[in-house]
Amino acid sequence: MENGFTVINILRRASYLFPESKVIDGKKSITYRQLFDRVSRLATSLNKMGISKGTVIGVADYNSIEFMELLFASSMTGSIIYPVNIKLPWNMAMETLKESGAEYVFASKEFINAGIWKGFSEDHVVSLSEGGNYIKFHDLLNSDIHREERTEGNDNYSILFTSGTTGKPKEVLYSNEKSVNGALSILYQLGLFETPASLDSKDNILSLIPFYHIWSWGSAFHATYLGTDYVLTGKYEAEKVLDAIEKNNVTWINAVPTMVYDLLAHDKDNRLRGIKMLIGGSPISKGLAKNLTSRGIKFSTIYGGTDMLATSISLGRADEYESLRMVTHPVPMVNATVRDSEGNILEREKIGELWVNAPWLPGKYLNKPVGKEYENGWFKTGDVAAMTMDGGIKILDRVKDVVKSGGEWIPTSIIESIISEYPGIEIAAVTAIEDEKWGERPIAWVKPSGSIEIESLRQFMESHASSGNINKWWIPVEFIIIDEMPMTSVGKIDKARLKERRK
Repeated sequence: MENGFTVINILRRASYLFPESKVIDGKKSITYRQLFDRVSRLATSLNKMGISKGTVIGVADYNSIEFMELLFASSMTGSIIYPVNIKLPWNMAMETLKESGAEYVFASKEFINAGIWKGFSEDHVVSLSEGGNYIKFHDLLNSDIHREERTEGNDNYSILFTSGTTGKPKEVLYSNEKSVNGALSILYQLGLFETPASLDSKDNILSLIPFYHIWSWGSAFHATYLGTDYVLTGKYEAEKVLDAIEKNNVTWINAVPTMVYDLLAHDKDNRLRGIKMLIGGSPISKGLAKNLTSRGIKFSTIYGGTDMLATSISLGRADEYESLRMVTHPVPMVNATVRDSEGNILEREKIGELWVNAPWLPGKYLNKPVGKEYENGWFKTGDVAAMTMDGGIKILDRVKDVVKSGGEWIPTSIIESIISEYPGIEIAAVTAIEDEKWGERPIAWVKPSGSIEIESLRQFMESHASSGNINKWWIPVEFIIIDEMPMTSVGKIDKARLKERRK
């Protein structure tokens, strides 16, 4: 029997209290009672293979029932699961698998064929799909149930890697207890306080965030904890997602803004009306917020990251969309401060770097020298922010992305949001270029959805400056039209690649 705050205890409870609620994956579905039975058999088979407390296993797949079973079986065996970021460049993904110390790899056919198994002996490779010469995952579900190990809350549970937007991906390790409490903090904020993306046991959840990104922001644990139906759609395709929402009476989804843009573009029949969305990963533009509100879609914003888990979620009424997209509020047990370059806490409304403290912080990056990111229980996020008078957090930019012009900071997220309001623009990004006089000046990259005139766009920005919404010197010195916006592995705009184009 597992003891304390363990991931598997969430599923054990669900198998008793919500035995007929389902996990739905396309045409397949299983109940929570069946899921717990399968996980128990899988855990026994993993033990027989030599996978036990402390063994690291890598999993390369889109969100699937098999992947979800491994999320819980890892907790039951005390092994450590590494959900491989399959959107990383392939050599980088392979390097993270090696760095994780994984002794076994589980992969679906696509990633078996891509060579994820290289470096592993055949008896340490498990195919999540039918066919092939490797161990078959479904054969592992036929074992009798007999396990001897017991998992404790402080036993290690999962290795995660950052997305690599600031260089080589960095590795963190979370225990069962930290994983559970980090996930529950989201649930408490969404269930106990006024926020448009409220979540409770009457909802049906569809997960668009991949498991490799903080276990889909903990949504697999949320659904199981609440006893709700949980819908998986595998590799992201807008039409498939919209069909699944309609077919399974989905009421709540999580997504990054780029996914939301795509879903709205494909939703010709208004199938998203009434849906509640938890959106994060990058800022929500004013244009997107207005579009969601006008179409009867409720949203809340979440802020956090691989190296700190959930930090804050926006609170307020659904019609307060400007505040909802700009300001998030710390989830229970999180402390947040904004500090200057010397580490001094700044007054509210002053701009500086956001530091956070939470019980689930990992404390350091694995396989790295102790750095300056974690200090005395605090994580230095690298985000430029200000604390609002009501205790909220307003993220303005990344420290590395903010434009430093004439000794002053220009928050690119605000400029991007205003540009997105201009008719015919689908998405925008602002980066810095060197300037002999000012140090840096902003330039804008815009992907149009229709025909746009650059001079008219510049006049639009000048009107916002005249109205006092922005400073005139914040207006980009150049607007560059591009066909496709480069994205990172977690659906954020890849500003590093944009900067490379301008060198």
